[in-house]
Amino acid sequence: MTGGRLLQGLTVRVPDIPVSEHVVLDAAETALIIVDMQNDFVKPQGRLYVPSAEKTIEPIRRLLEKARRHEVMTIFTQDTHYQRDPEFEIWGEHVVKGSWGWRIVNELTPVEGEIVVEKTRYDGFYGTPIDDLLRVNGIKNVVVVGTVANICVLHTASSAALRWYRVYMPMDAISALNEFDYYLTLRQVTFLYKGVVVKTVDGIEFRGKGGWKRGQA
Repeated sequence: MTGGRLLQGLTVRVPDIPVSEHVVLDAAETALIIVDMQNDFVKPQGRLYVPSAEKTIEPIRRLLEKARRHEVMTIFTQDTHYQRDPEFEIWGEHVVKGSWGWRIVNELTPVEGEIVVEKTRYDGFYGTPIDDLLRVNGIKNVVVVGTVANICVLHTASSAALRWYRVYMPMDAISALNEFDYYLTLRQVTFLYKGVVVKTVDGIEFRGKGGWKRGQA
């Protein structure tokens, strides 16, 4: 048999996914990782627009403001591609360095002192200094938000978990191309990586100060 859509329309029962209403994290041992909130993914004019991404801007912004108040270390990943990138064969041309689509959305513009890491693959840890930055700063917990849930968000969360960071993921701060991919991400984080899914960003609190200095937004 070749081609066809054997599983089209198949209904799959989502296994139970434990969800926490409220968590309190030590600001000095926690980092916020904001994954690929860039125009090409988040804005309707973008080349790889994720329709549900726009509604995550406000929750992520609230969490970011909270992280700033508590001086929590914050890392933005910025998906970055150049001419003839092999990934274009899968997704088409997107987030080309220097383009409008490559830029982080204005609503979440990093301020001075926050870290922006350019990555060329789905995984935010692959070929980047993220792991070193976390270890040098004594980080044990990572709160991972952004897009696309089952691609760059999950690969980054997975890499964090495989390096024994505890992963926290608020449900209202990730976005996917469809519901299957969204719930798959939450299932993998909790079941495979023993991470914590939190119902909303408002259920995440930081205790104390992290000491991560930054400029004013």
